[in-house]
Amino acid sequence: MKRGATREEIIRATQDMIARNGIRAVRVDEIAQTLGISKRTLYEMFADKNELVGACLDEMSHQQRQRIVSCRKRRAGNPLQRMLRLTNEYVDSLYVVESSFLADIRRKVAFAEHFAEHRRFWLDELTRTLESCRTEQLLLPEIDAATFAARIMNTLLELRLNNAAREELYLFSRTILRGAATRQGIELIDGKH
Repeated sequence: MKRGATREEIIRATQDMIARNGIRAVRVDEIAQTLGISKRTLYEMFADKNELVGACLDEMSHQQRQRIVSCRKRRAGNPLQRMLRLTNEYVDSLYVVESSFLADIRRKVAFAEHFAEHRRFWLDELTRTLESCRTEQLLLPEIDAATFAARIMNTLLELRLNNAAREELYLFSRTILRGAATRQGIELIDGKH
């Protein structure tokens, strides 16, 4: 048996299992066996499964923020095109894990803070981009950016939980943005400008 594994190796292995199987299906025995360490070694670094899963969620959140920063740097084009790319990035983030993971994290009280923080991050990003669309008069004036962003996120999450194909979520995002756009915004989405 291997002498030990680093905290990062344990988090990475657990993160992979969570992404594949959801939180409930992950077993400490399985993580220890996968890494070739004892459960005792694992418990020396993490008090319990919830602490380990919390560390994994923190790492997943950190990785997502890095992707968003990278996405911001690539956001050329008009605000609606940037919004479409951002919603597609959100869709992609929903497919990094199995839908069972999303259902687990949403329901388990111990992880409610992680779920709320993740949602707040995305809501802020989407709202900020929608506000840019309104400023440039590419979005209908009666659209409230924060409410609209929340509805988009909720609908995309529900579609993902119901095992809709990723392409369906991309299409939904484009269609809903097109429906909220001004005539000029529609032309930009459709590539007529």
